[in-house]
Amino acid sequence: MDPLEKALKSLEARTLEELLTRLAEIQALRAKGEPVRLPQVTLHMRSGRELQGFLLEQRDDHRSGKLVVLHALSTDARRTEPDAIFVRSESIESLTVHDLPSLANPSRGGPPAPTRLELKRKLAERQASLASTLGTPLELEVDWERISQEPEGLAALETLSTRAFSVLEALARDVMGLEALRTNVRKLRLEVGSSAQVRREEQTLVLATTVSVMGWMSKEDLQTAIEKVL
Repeated sequence: MDPLEKALKSLEARTLEELLTRLAEIQALRAKGEPVRLPQVTLHMRSGRELQGFLLEQRDDHRSGKLVVLHALSTDARRTEPDAIFVRSESIESLTVHDLPSLANPSRGGPPAPTRLELKRKLAERQASLASTLGTPLELEVDWERISQEPEGLAALETLSTRAFSVLEALARDVMGLEALRTNVRKLRLEVGSSAQVRREEQTLVLATTVSVMGWMSKEDLQTAIEKVL
């Protein structure tokens, strides 16, 4: 699939208001520590004016409806501090999202994605450690043929596995959590697909994530979802 088409699908927006809400959620993900890239946008106003910057927030205002908060980009070199512009949503005619395909990728400056061999070794170590903690057999299944060898796909699987094993190790240190894992889980299956989800198929715990960083589940959300299916 074309990178631009993939990025458009990841936004899942049908109206301008939905798109603004989705873009504002990216900032919320960043505030939680997710390695997302802030979307740079140009707001095209009904007045004909254009405002360019990074969309920070969409909030409700009881007097004027919804407001969009924009970290404005300035070409004035004399200004040493950033400006924030508060815009009524109803005054926006349309918007342009710049560098859209790259929004699905982790932010720059992070650690490089592991190679497939490196990731296989890490997963084997994590599996052995968790099985030792549980004291019961634990099979790990990864459909490597369906996972892209591109860095984005491997980075998504690495993040999912790191968070998953961290959550499972913590659960195994709790008496009730240990019993639930011993009783209900004999196989752990990790997937990279079109949506993030957690489900249990008999004694197989299935954890799935998306390639797009905007679809990743946080460690806290993953823990809640796992506890619900055990």
